[in-house]
Amino acid sequence: MQISRSLANLCARALIESMNVRDMRHLVKRMIPDYDLYKQSGFPESFAIPSIDAAKQIIGDIINHNLFFQLIQNLIHMNQEGFMGEKIRISYLNDILKEIYNNGYLFDSENQMFVENPQVQISRNWGALQEGESYTLAFLSIDIIGNTKIVKKYSKEIVETTYTELNYIVQNAIDKRNGRFWMWEGDGGVIAFFFRNKNEDAILSAMEIMNNIFLYNRTICKLTEPLKIRISVHSGVCEYTDKISYFKNMGVMKTISEMEKNHSKENSICISYPVRMMLDGFIANQFTSLGSSSTSKFYRYKLEWKK
Repeated sequence: MQISRSLANLCARALIESMNVRDMRHLVKRMIPDYDLYKQSGFPESFAIPSIDAAKQIIGDIINHNLFFQLIQNLIHMNQEGFMGEKIRISYLNDILKEIYNNGYLFDSENQMFVENPQVQISRNWGALQEGESYTLAFLSIDIIGNTKIVKKYSKEIVETTYTELNYIVQNAIDKRNGRFWMWEGDGGVIAFFFRNKNEDAILSAMEIMNNIFLYNRTICKLTEPLKIRISVHSGVCEYTDKISYFKNMGVMKTISEMEKNHSKENSICISYPVRMMLDGFIANQFTSLGSSSTSKFYRYKLEWKK
């Protein structure tokens, strides 16, 4: 988000009217531990820095460090919980939040962070995750079975149409649950979920995709045989990165690769033990145990005709 001069000035006024310079320094050290206000501002250490100079310097440095949202998150927390054992009221906080909202961002109270408003824009990291920081996410991996055979057997037009329609089915399922494509290639990809009940959102998306593929194969699919897919869902701690090659080598992706290789079957959903543990009982009971490997347990849901 581009921080306007008016918003930066409003934040500086909020600091000036809400706390003294000592508290400003404690606040900024929460985000930049080695921050030295005297060094940054050029004032001699024997001199008492005026509040207006301290606030403007701090706001400018926070913006330069790409920590603006973290600053506002801290101000929200301080306004609610106090600061250093004392109650504190942050001036202009509602005005600041309104300005941020007008710029296409919302405050997610559950995760205590700002995220992009999906009605305004959609990006890979929800406008919130930071490069190199670790987060707990749920991942849905979808793979087309027999991709090479399909590409060889059918015309380029039919293949492109089929895969575009699959992408639309997937996109429609994940958009309503705030999922994001983290990787998408010709024969499938990986979708990430971060907010609310991320594991359940991933599972419900997977079920919706599977059900819609079942209908798609019986209605408008241009292939002479059903389009077969397999889905795997796993969750865990993952370091956020925009580098796809780096993401592919992470532990969560290695587990998903193991699931696809050894446990995922056509027209079924395979989930890991951490995912199943976080599901509502009714949904969890739709999955049957596949036993366990040396380190993990897996479960499967398969769409099939009722006998």
